[in-house]
Amino acid sequence: MLIGEKKIQTSLANPVLWGVFILYVIVLSFTIAHHELWGDEIHSWNIAKASTSFSDLISNTRYEGHPPLWYTILWSISKLTHNVDYIQLTQLIIASLVVFLVMFFSPFPLITRILIPFGYFFLFEYGVLSRNYAIGVLLAFCICIILHKNFKYKLPVYYVLLFLMSNTHPLGLHLACCLHLYFLLLNSEQKKKTSAIISHILLGAFVLLPSLYFIFPPPDSSLNIHFWMSRWNIKQLTALIQRLLYAFVPVPAWWKYNFWNTQFLLEAQRNYPILKFIKIIVLLSLFGMFFSILKKNKKSLIFFAANLFLSFIVSVFVPLVSARYSGFLFIGFIVAYWLYCSETPVSRNNKWLVNILLVIQLAGGAFAVVKDIQLPFSNGYRVKELLNQVPQDKKVVTDYWTLNVLTAFTDKPYYCLEMQKEMSFLLWNQELATMTRRPDPYSVGLKYLFQKEGIQQVYMISIHSPQDIPHIDSQLTKLYQVKLIDKREGAIEKGGNLYLYQISSD
Repeated sequence: MLIGEKKIQTSLANPVLWGVFILYVIVLSFTIAHHELWGDEIHSWNIAKASTSFSDLISNTRYEGHPPLWYTILWSISKLTHNVDYIQLTQLIIASLVVFLVMFFSPFPLITRILIPFGYFFLFEYGVLSRNYAIGVLLAFCICIILHKNFKYKLPVYYVLLFLMSNTHPLGLHLACCLHLYFLLLNSEQKKKTSAIISHILLGAFVLLPSLYFIFPPPDSSLNIHFWMSRWNIKQLTALIQRLLYAFVPVPAWWKYNFWNTQFLLEAQRNYPILKFIKIIVLLSLFGMFFSILKKNKKSLIFFAANLFLSFIVSVFVPLVSARYSGFLFIGFIVAYWLYCSETPVSRNNKWLVNILLVIQLAGGAFAVVKDIQLPFSNGYRVKELLNQVPQDKKVVTDYWTLNVLTAFTDKPYYCLEMQKEMSFLLWNQELATMTRRPDPYSVGLKYLFQKEGIQQVYMISIHSPQDIPHIDSQLTKLYQVKLIDKREGAIEKGGNLYLYQISSD
């Protein structure tokens, strides 16, 4: 039975759902207020605010391997303010809208709706972290809402949403293709004319293919196909297995300080080989659950299988095993279950199986949020504390991994040692690849700077500790006097610590 207007009105009048939604917004707001932005979140912002025009933005984002919708949103905001906090406000609004749709417009049973918002991905990975994932989830849910409705401008709205979704992220395009497959199956089931179905195939291709222009970077990109193929190894054939565990059992290795992007079974199996067999049992159980839940609706099952198959193909070539990438497998399941519930009565067994998966998500979400509140996710926001210790007449330099932090929180360019020039954001082009591959990049960059400006001392802010520096540049401490002045450590994100060095040539 299709979800109707009466059911939506009932949901909007349900005080329990409003209570859950308000609680979610409060928890999310509190966590975001205690979350420190890290490199990738800041990187998108730096590109957006440094792009003087929209055409400039499109040109710069071509090197990202990501479509431009999220950058366009940030670019629009940056024309009004350069306050980096507005990234998080934008993320809060988008994540809240996602959960609003789940609460009041989804066909899920009540308990399922209550559990979904507080799971790992909805609360933390696509809730707290300000990236281009939540906007894709929002658009996917909007498509789910209209697919089984009939209204005057349904088709134009559908294709606009599909276009926008495909331009959020490569994984957004991936999921959009699967949604369009479902749409075609739905049209076929409704006995639409063959000519109409063919026209939708062609129109879908017309709408979806433009995003490939942005996903496949230009020839001078350092993240081109050669970059990924040169790093390929046989272990990537098992990447999908890891992605499934990250997606459906997203419980981090709680004993690790740097828990982010860990999965407890994958980490613990190194010390307890028996867990390798348990992992296989878990994976087989997951496949059994997916089939049992979706088997009564072939379109939903095909949608989920297509999403899984495309994920395998992508994983073979690009090892997208981090939690934020793997999460789109979970989102794909939620979308499949949404489409299932829109047409098919939900059995008691299905409710139990889905809720078991969601309770596991709940454990991961609670752990991540508590830790993010207790500990600094990144120390990048404290960069001004280190800058205040630099004498006013001394030059500050940095390396390319730390550049994002300095430019985001001070809104000014800095001399990047590897690139040997002032920069306000990074472009993953061949120039960057060439310069960062050179041996001893710090000493070479310092020698060039000292000769060019006639100075003998600088202060360097880096995310690299004194123990890491010799591995990056073996000549630095031999050619220059390097003194650690101060540091900010204890970040959850491994690259989120800061170190202030005084470097002198005499």
